Amino acid sequence: MLHVSGTGTRPAAPESRLDSVDRLSVENLWTPRWCARYRANGGRGYPPRQWSAPMWCYLTNLRISLTKIAVALFGTRSHYAPPHVAHGAKVRVLRGVNKCPPREAMSDAVLRRVLRKKPRDTRSGEPWVRGNAAAMRQLSLTAALLAVALVLRVEPARADLDWHALGEEAATLLSDLIRVDTTNPPGGETAAANLLARKFRAEGIETEVVESAPGRGNLYARLPGQGGARPLILLSHLDVVPADPRDWRIAPFGGIRERGHIYGRGALDAKGLSVIQAMAVIALKRSHRPPGRDVIVLATADEETGGAAGAGWLVHHRRELLGNAEYLLTEGDHIHLRGGRKIVQVSVAEKTPCWLKLVAHGESGHGSTPPRFTAVTRLVRALNKIRRYRTPISLVPAVESYFAAFAPLEKEPLRGALTHLHDALEEPQFLADFTRNPRQNALIRDTITPTVLQGSSKTNVIPAEASAQLDCRLLPGEDPAAFIAQLRSVIGDDAVAVETLLSFPASSSDPSSPLITAVRQLAAADLGGAPVVPSVIPGFTDSHYFREQGVASYGFIPFVLTEEEEKTVHGSNERVSIQNLENGVRRLVMLLHTLPSAAPR
Repeated sequence: MLHVSGTGTRPAAPESRLDSVDRLSVENLWTPRWCARYRANGGRGYPPRQWSAPMWCYLTNLRISLTKIAVALFGTRSHYAPPHVAHGAKVRVLRGVNKCPPREAMSDAVLRRVLRKKPRDTRSGEPWVRGNAAAMRQLSLTAALLAVALVLRVEPARADLDWHALGEEAATLLSDLIRVDTTNPPGGETAAANLLARKFRAEGIETEVVESAPGRGNLYARLPGQGGARPLILLSHLDVVPADPRDWRIAPFGGIRERGHIYGRGALDAKGLSVIQAMAVIALKRSHRPPGRDVIVLATADEETGGAAGAGWLVHHRRELLGNAEYLLTEGDHIHLRGGRKIVQVSVAEKTPCWLKLVAHGESGHGSTPPRFTAVTRLVRALNKIRRYRTPISLVPAVESYFAAFAPLEKEPLRGALTHLHDALEEPQFLADFTRNPRQNALIRDTITPTVLQGSSKTNVIPAEASAQLDCRLLPGEDPAAFIAQLRSVIGDDAVAVETLLSFPASSSDPSSPLITAVRQLAAADLGGAPVVPSVIPGFTDSHYFREQGVASYGFIPFVLTEEEEKTVHGSNERVSIQNLENGVRRLVMLLHTLPSAAPR
């Protein structure tokens, strides 16, 4: 067996199942074990004892030449190469495997010198001619493999990719992107979009910055593929939520690099995603090995306030940029660490937002002589009623399947409860314990969260109007109109109006599509066979705009995040590790090559 090594070699990862083309990779080309130590290892692969030294030397020299051709064909890592060999690793013939240390590389001269030594034969003195047929069969096998390889390997030569260097490049780009303050409102995403556009243009990739309004820029880029499948969209957003520097240890818009992390607002949500998506496409372009379908990059404005000036505007005003895409990959979920084990979660559905505004009216006046009811007191009473209201428990099929997927990872009695969650939630004690976890609680009921409060602008002035904004999230299948009607009934005060700020129907995508299959293959090859769990997220993304257009949309950021890192999203000291950036670029490239280039017939 021909083994490989190089400076780019990484720790071994579980082998993925090889297809017919994978079997032609260098590591799977058969070569005799020429070292005497191989005989001690069971003698497997040792040359027939009947061969003479000249014949063995002749065949070996020819095999070395053929092997060099194979190395030229398969010398850098691609999805054809074994997972534990890093892209760009130099391939060298090694002397020892298994029980045969050391593994240092041998020069051709040393290798031939070793091979010219006639194998000791204590059992037979017969001439080499009797082994000639076996020798020819072995030589024919190598020649046949190389012939098939030459037929299959018709793609242009590709440049070596240094994943570590790409990770560093991604870190620099992310720092620059964070320094562009795109707090929404007002947004001002055009400057960030132009920064990415310059990066794409420098690589010769088609790109355009499209503004929905002055300063509200959306980036578009497209890398042609070589297959006949419909395109895949890589979607992210460039706007970020506000950040108060007083709550941060590091300047939120400084893009500071510290202890192997990049700090700043948007590092995870979602400028970090914008960067790894951009760098993955750039890596594909540099490799001269295009994916099996066109890849479209969209880095949009306005996601944090609903996307009307970003993804929503593109869908309705520049629909041609979607390119009749089949799939979309965006934010939503990631690779979780649970009890030291990696779990790959891909969001296939989302709770839908129903953002409401309560407006209470009353008499205005001086704060020293208050009337019985004021706008503020009416609003406070309404909010108190909402606080006491408990929305009903509802277990939708997608959520039930999500928790059932975790059951095998737990011990009894929790394993049985998650397997039969519908019945378990009927038990008051289990329900109380289960809903103490905010995320679990949000996945089995609609939620109502008061956020923005507005009243008087002066302490001694009673306002005629007071308002509160509610962030309500509804489970898939819930009717927003019915929910609002129920909320009005709970408030029970005609002096408090309920206005809708944002609402749209819930949507979902097929949890067993080829894209999910590709993620499973990625997890098997690069994440130690980590389980892949389709999930429902309590938040929402811009995916719904594209699902409405028939694009199967999924939420997956290929970062491994701890709970501490997850909590920094929309919080203080948001950060992403540079290792996550490097791995994220590499995993996206692997995923884009794994996704089938044509729909199954």
